[in-house]
Amino acid sequence: IMMIFLLMWVGASPASTGGGIKTNTFAIATLNFLSLAKGKSRIEVFRREISEISVRRAFAVIALSLLVIGSGVILISIFDSDKKLMDIAFECFSAYSTVGLSMGITAKLSAASKFVIIGVMFIGRVSMLTLLIAVFKKVKQKNYKYPVEELTIN
Repeated sequence: IMMIFLLMWVGASPASTGGGIKTNTFAIATLNFLSLAKGKSRIEVFRREISEISVRRAFAVIALSLLVIGSGVILISIFDSDKKLMDIAFECFSAYSTVGLSMGITAKLSAASKFVIIGVMFIGRVSMLTLLIAVFKKVKQKNYKYPVEELTIN
């Protein structure tokens, strides 16, 4: 079940209709860990350098996804304290990644918990980072640099 958690959370490739944090986001985080372990100051893969903004976006997406899923688990465990934590976590990971899998407790959840699941599904599909960008004003920066490779992150 824990392996399914991971697979649901990572999800599909970028620009697909699948949910999750996306494979590129997970790959950038893994490459960053390896790069740090090797003592490198930047991430290089296939003779390209991953841009700093891509790394920052990747970690923001990961942190926000865990925050949303964790909040969903906590709220549902408060509203439906009779349900097992593993089942609740499975429902939240599945909802965030819009997978559609269930441990069979969705129909038995209270109305408040169902709204939490709906919110987690919406945030998972749209992305919390996208919602935050829509809410906060963008600051226009005028920094000029040579081009670097930038990847699509969620």
